[in-house]
Amino acid sequence: MIINTGAARSVSGHAVSGAFIGFMLSGAYNYSKYKKGQITKQKAIQNTIKATIEGGIITASGVAAANAIGNMAKSPLQNTLEAGAYLALGVASVYSIDKVNESLRSENDKSE
Repeated sequence: MIINTGAARSVSGHAVSGAFIGFMLSGAYNYSKYKKGQITKQKAIQNTIKATIEGGIITASGVAAANAIGNMAKSPLQNTLEAGAYLALGVASVYSIDKVNESLRSENDKSE
């Protein structure tokens, strides 16, 4: 064990919490931009959905990494490798979502 992170936490429960926080913050921010005429309604919704998904992924990855670091049944090296894998998976997932979002945006721009 590298660091005592306490009892293991629910990754799925924290993913829902992270998604909800991403939804609330991004929703409020994008609604404000929409009301000011800075973005379209579709763009506000798209940004909010993207932030909601990313918030869930980021939170789940962080909690899974913390659980791995605090696992007393494995060696510190195994814990570090497992935590790194969870963080890499989170980064790759958010990167993929960003790329899909960019491609959807460019397709929408071409059709308009």
